[in-house]
Amino acid sequence: MYSFDLWYLTNPKLEGEADEELVNLVDELKKGKALDIGCGQGRNTLYLASLGYEVVGIDGSNIAILQLMENAKVLGLNIECETCFISDFQFGEQFDLIVFSYVLHYILERPEQISFLYKIMDYTSVDGIVFIKVPLTEMQLESLSLKEGLLNRIFTHSHYEWEIMYDYIKLSGEKKDFETNVFIARKLGIKENQMN
Repeated sequence: MYSFDLWYLTNPKLEGEADEELVNLVDELKKGKALDIGCGQGRNTLYLASLGYEVVGIDGSNIAILQLMENAKVLGLNIECETCFISDFQFGEQFDLIVFSYVLHYILERPEQISFLYKIMDYTSVDGIVFIKVPLTEMQLESLSLKEGLLNRIFTHSHYEWEIMYDYIKLSGEKKDFETNVFIARKLGIKENQMN
């Protein structure tokens, strides 16, 4: 049994609401094809589908995917779901919005993180958006160095042109002691020096 399956079995109720920053973002976007990587029970997936997005949700937990499918059925939403680890997902097409919320820190090796971020970039359509949200704990900081602007550097130095819309460390929780990094970028196209 996948380690998160047990957690989802003992917590079958949909946990949390869609990310506040994502809710604020999609108000301004045209609807299209969205991919929610590590979607869990679907808090972001269900929200996007309710707005008219054509959504694909993937997660390594079959239990979470089954719960997402049941929630989608109850709400009358059509969502494509797949149980797989993010490293095994076959993209096959480009997406107008890729959501990667509370997942990147589970890829523990930095080269794997960077490789997967480049894959996400390749499968984001021109004018498409990448939304990344990562909790900042000491363990994640050692791996990600997010406070040093790793996400910003990776996107800025890729072979695509990106508009960094938001790169912010946010304090939350009752004591404002829980930090998250929210990163949002829009793909503008291939850099001119990469076209030759």
